[in-house]
Amino acid sequence: MLAANGGDWPPLAPPGELPTTYVKCLLDGPEPNDVVAALLDSERWRLVTMATGHWPMFSQPAELAALLTAQVS
Repeated sequence: MLAANGGDWPPLAPPGELPTTYVKCLLDGPEPNDVVAALLDSERWRLVTMATGHWPMFSQPAELAALLTAQVS
């Protein structure tokens, strides 16, 4: 599939090369798993935390929206 700009869609970049914000829900445990921890060593990945369980879109939707908006602003 082609993107509007004529490039491939979805982009064919490895996950570690894409700008990424990882939202860690602290009630699921304090540390990201080993795969995510390795990706967080990349300059392009950011870790943010929320004091909630696995579904912040239900438990803290306004806070999650604000957090995501701040990451793209």
